[in-house]
Amino acid sequence: MRLFLWIAVLLTFGCATKTAVVSEPEVIVLKDKGTQLYVWEPPIVDVIEVPAGLDPSGVYYRPQHQQIVEIKQGRWVLKQ
Repeated sequence: MRLFLWIAVLLTFGCATKTAVVSEPEVIVLKDKGTQLYVWEPPIVDVIEVPAGLDPSGVYYRPQHQQIVEIKQGRWVLKQ
């Protein structure tokens, strides 16, 4: 129980200190002789503000917070 509380506190304060998540495009190239070229495209994320109030199902109250959402998943892409 205490572990979950600490994780929640760390995640809350960790999100509160940043205003936006900037994802610098990082390209990792894997190529050996006679193989195909794959490039890693990192995921695209954004930070949204969630207002205080009841959750969408109306069951419990949640305080105002920021949430990180994934807009596009990271993936390996075959480059020609």
